[in-house]
Parts: sequence; structure tokens; C-alpha cells
Amino acid sequence: MDEKNNDHGICLFLLAACGMDTIKDNEGTQPVAVDNTVNEPATNGTSGDVANPAVSMREAAEAFLKAYPDAKIESIDLDADFGRLRYEIEAFDSAKDYEVEIDATTKVLNVKEVEANRDREEALDLSSVIEPKEAIEKASAQNEAKGFSPKGWTLEAELGKPVYTIEYKKGLKELEIKVDATTGEILEADMDD
Repeated sequence: MDEKNNDHGICLFLLAACGMDTIKDNEGTQPVAVDNTVNEPATNGTSGDVANPAVSMREAAEAFLKAYPDAKIESIDLDADFGRLRYEIEAFDSAKDYEVEIDATTKVLNVKEVEANRDREEALDLSSVIEPKEAIEKASAQNEAKGFSPKGWTLEAELGKPVYTIEYKKGLKELEIKVDATTGEILEADMDD
């Protein structure tokens, strides 16, 4: 075994022995250590409720920033995959773009993609953003949303402003309602038949 592979093996062994989980990006670069306290399940919600996930948006963002402290978050999505809620966080730093999934029940990070930074994205300022639950409540109060169930949401910067897009479904019909993420004002509703 060459010296480089031996060093990686020792590093992984030490991380495992210290009670650390590792995450490896797709480029095969150095593993990212995530303390087990990040992976403990939260207990403030159910795994299928997009308005009240067990892991809050802020907890997911904190877990991501703990693993990638220099990164700036560009967008956060909450979606259900096969009945399991997951956050997808897209972020960037001066060198790379990141796409990471975080289980909305356990906070376990799964690195989907890390690649060289191509473009300058717009970072979100989460300090003034309303909670997703409030955005969902405001969107659900709209006449267009009557009879629809929320299935997920996205938070991203649009023209310099943070905006939630709440996704609804009723049968084969889909509805998206955009909500200003700082004021809670409804910006638009778009129905797909």
C-alpha cells in the first residue's frame, strides 16, 4: 500500500475511533468530519409534515455550516422522497459549489455533489427570514390553495430578496405559491394542470 493510501486509512480509522462520521465528496477529496451530535434526531415534529419537520430549516443550515464553515447558502429545499423528508442545500465558497442533502428527521448529511465553482451565486441571509411554517400558513390561507396539500418548499434569493416557493398538490394538479420570506407577503400563485 502506498504512503498516501495508508495516511487516508489511518485518518479514517482515527475519525471512526473518535466517534466521528465522515462524509466524502464526489471528487474524492478529503473526508469531511461531522460530529455525532449533528446526527442526533430532533423530536419537535413528524417525518412527513413539511410545515413541522423534526429538524428545522435553521438546524439543517447549522449542520451544513458546521461541515462547510466557509460556504454561503444559496438555496434550501424541503421535499419528501418516498415518504421521508429531506433538505437539499445548495451553497458555494470561493472555490467550490456544494449540493448536500440533510435528512429532516436525523440531520444526517449526504454529499450529493461538490464541484469547482462556476458562477457567482446569491447568498441567503437567514437572519431576517420567516420560518417555513409561517410561509406555509400564509400561502395555505389563499383561495387558490383550498383543497391542496403542501408537499414541499424552496427558499432562494430572487432579484436580491429571499423568497419561499411553497409546492402544493391535489390529485394531478400542482400549485406553487411564492411568499416574500421577510414580510410574508404573497407574491404570486401559479397553477399547473
